[in-house]
Amino acid sequence: MGLLKLRKVLVSDKIANDCLEVFKGKGVEVTYKPGLSKTELIDIIPEFNGLIVRSATKVTAEVIKAAVNLEIIGRAGTGTDNIDHDAASDAGVVVMNTPGGNTNSAAEHTCALILAMCRNLANRHTELMNGEWNRINGIELSGKTIGIIGLGRIGMIVAHRMQAFGMKTVGYDPFVSASAAAEKGVEFLQLEEMWPICDFLTIHVPLLPSTKHMFNSAVFEKCKKGVRIVNCARGGIIDEEALLENLNSGKVACAALDVFEKEPPAADSPLLQHSNLIATPHLGASTAEAQTRVAKEIAEQFLALRDGKSTFGCLNAPLLRGALNEPVKAKLARQLGMLLFTLNPQATVLTVKGNDGSFVPHAVMAGYLNAKGVAAANLISIKKVAATNGISFEYTETEDDLTVECGDVKLSGRYDGETTFLTKVNSTPTCMPLSGNMTLVRSDSAISNLSSLAGHVTGVHFAGDVTVLSHSTASLEGEKVEILGTVALC
Repeated sequence: MGLLKLRKVLVSDKIANDCLEVFKGKGVEVTYKPGLSKTELIDIIPEFNGLIVRSATKVTAEVIKAAVNLEIIGRAGTGTDNIDHDAASDAGVVVMNTPGGNTNSAAEHTCALILAMCRNLANRHTELMNGEWNRINGIELSGKTIGIIGLGRIGMIVAHRMQAFGMKTVGYDPFVSASAAAEKGVEFLQLEEMWPICDFLTIHVPLLPSTKHMFNSAVFEKCKKGVRIVNCARGGIIDEEALLENLNSGKVACAALDVFEKEPPAADSPLLQHSNLIATPHLGASTAEAQTRVAKEIAEQFLALRDGKSTFGCLNAPLLRGALNEPVKAKLARQLGMLLFTLNPQATVLTVKGNDGSFVPHAVMAGYLNAKGVAAANLISIKKVAATNGISFEYTETEDDLTVECGDVKLSGRYDGETTFLTKVNSTPTCMPLSGNMTLVRSDSAISNLSSLAGHVTGVHFAGDVTVLSHSTASLEGEKVEILGTVALC
């Protein structure tokens, strides 16, 4: 069960040459075309298996629909809000990012903005360039409390850096336990507990429906007067109109933004012109080191997934991880599903008995739907595609051979090394290698002239007492033979 073909990859954004170098000699043809318009991208994308972007290319549902051969979209960086995840998953396309490549750069930029807010360095610089010598007091970090929203890689590095300045670090993350936070010196608090006590707040979460305008008028009302806020994550998490109101009122003493709801923001934006705003043009990952790392890492991750070595960075492929660990088991499950369709193409519920319910039943359903002609059915899309096609499964744990059944058809199989076998058809034991084009046939008596039949169809196997659900009947030298169906197994 090959994870990816990955023969042709399109790079549609500017990226360090390290990305292209990694692919050399690896059997991948890379086309580098940054700056494509939406129309140009839609025109060219059908020929590619892989697409690598940064933040400029918008991989919309329309683009994904046109990408009939696409297997994977890779973001050389962390944020993937420029990629339509739902459309990609529905099409069976992997979405991947490089979660560690720009971590240090983003964390360092956050820390730089925190320090700049303490003395409002942007204003002091501008004043000095204008001939003004204003020695205005700022504040120290030592003894202050910083609230970190999002305790992933970047958030934790920021915590470590700020602890070195003598700050108390508190934080919240729905996916991190209080004990894990405590190990890094961060006191875990709920958001409602955090707002009134923090002198600084820093944001390190993705832009999702649940985080859009997470910082709004109601939240600012609960915050400590004079709070300072930094956002190097994603524009849209802060309601910019509410932020401007609270900068004007003094509730927010200073804000530092590296990201905006619309990028670039309008030059005459009242927020951008505010004297207590420090703004940078989305520089969080803009270091030479980060650009080199993400370029190299996305290419390496593509190849690792293609070669069945790792699913690192895959954002929509939880079932794929199990298949990667046991690829032959996944292959067997898919093959049995394909055979099952050949014998019963009208099934709505597949009964699966095996020793791994994490991905095996889904691989069976993918095989069944592939044989039906639903090419998009794979371990990325299967839940949605199966529901659309009215297919579900019932699973039972067993240590016996993997068994799939529906109606009056029951198939069992196992594998030895890299080879998969069909071990039983209904109640008839057999031992047939599962590969190539297989044709299941049935006769009321033993077929005496298999060699003659094999001249008409390839990979002939006698299916014993299978109840024929859909078949054709042919006469072969006086013997009545029912051809149950042919399936190409891979």
